[in-house]
Amino acid sequence: MRLIWFLLLLLPGLGMAQMQNREALITEFRQVQGVWTIKLDYVEVRDCNRDDCPSGIEISNQNPLIRTFRFTRNTKIYLLKSAGEYFQATPQQLIQGLGGRNFGWSFDKYTPFYIKVNEARREILELRQMYLP
Repeated sequence: MRLIWFLLLLLPGLGMAQMQNREALITEFRQVQGVWTIKLDYVEVRDCNRDDCPSGIEISNQNPLIRTFRFTRNTKIYLLKSAGEYFQATPQQLIQGLGGRNFGWSFDKYTPFYIKVNEARREILELRQMYLP
């Protein structure tokens, strides 16, 4: 009986361990046979206060491995409308934004996103455009 209680307590924690919050650059986003897939490059975004860092933000890539995830019908995409206001976007709007369309706060392929992923299932749960001044 103790083993069953232990497993019941352990299982939710295992599921949560597979979900990760990270920062990433989008390297590719496309639809193949009706399924949206995205390739991400994990990065670190740090504040910097140096002469060679005029934006005040430094993007560092310590691991150049590109990871591929698939979208589900529950995947959320949030793009900035203004400095602090997001709107829920479609995959098509994300592609348009990566191509240069401005929805109020511009971004490009060098703009990092906050991401939530399920590593075990290779699913993207949420993409949120990072505010960069």
